[in-house]
Amino acid sequence: MYKFKKQERLCSLIEIRKLFVCGENFLNYPFSVRYKIEEKSIFPQVQVVIVSPKRYQKLSVNRNRAKRLIRESYRLNKEEITKFAEENNIGIKISISLVSQNIPDYKTVNTKIQKILSNIIHKTSEIIENNNQSNK
Repeated sequence: MYKFKKQERLCSLIEIRKLFVCGENFLNYPFSVRYKIEEKSIFPQVQVVIVSPKRYQKLSVNRNRAKRLIRESYRLNKEEITKFAEENNIGIKISISLVSQNIPDYKTVNTKIQKILSNIIHKTSEIIENNNQSNK
């Protein structure tokens, strides 16, 4: 339940490229988020890629620490968004990128990840409702 399995990670370069070209984005400082919704997906699941660019974090130690904090916070807060994806039979692909020179503490990361996931659920539910209304 609280594991971050390989199938939940977005590893395909083709899928990552599609996410960055066609996906929606928003900024919840210190994170930049891109997401893409695949309606009527064969496998209703959430896949995530976590990025800490060298542009903002020069030392690899800091990049790895930032990714570790984001991964841990996502792992503990993913339950709501995975249930949402399964109930609505959609696939959600997410990219979470740290865009700050400073590494935030765990408490900040945790609250921001919760806000990010709830924001994605809210925007996705609006899209689903609009599609359902237009189909009627």
